[in-house]
Amino acid sequence: MQDAIERKRLVTERRLHPRFSTRERASVAVTGDDFSLPYHLIDISEGGMAFRYLNERPLPLTDSQMDIYLGKELFVGRLPVTVVDDRQLADNFIAKRHCGVRFGKLTPVQQIQLQAFIHCQTNSVQSSS
Repeated sequence: MQDAIERKRLVTERRLHPRFSTRERASVAVTGDDFSLPYHLIDISEGGMAFRYLNERPLPLTDSQMDIYLGKELFVGRLPVTVVDDRQLADNFIAKRHCGVRFGKLTPVQQIQLQAFIHCQTNSVQSSS
């Protein structure tokens, strides 16, 4: 039990930026994939984000870009992402997954848009996921 707590603490300490829970209308989608459903954005930081989606298998996100939406409006586009975690959530009738991605090199405009999103569209309390 103590080992599990220690591992969780080490994982948390690896993050360079605090994560913040997003408001309910925030979603993400793979850039240019007009057929994919939007995914529910859980939390976000300047270094990455986590989202939930429905699927039995992990998303093929190698060398992908993702867009962040607020409602139906694009807020930040073409964020380069690398998957750091993709796992199936607890036993459900419908297969749900949790995916964590790290952002690649952002343009100065993307950095400003991302900071604005975090400042204006997240809850003020740091997330623990």
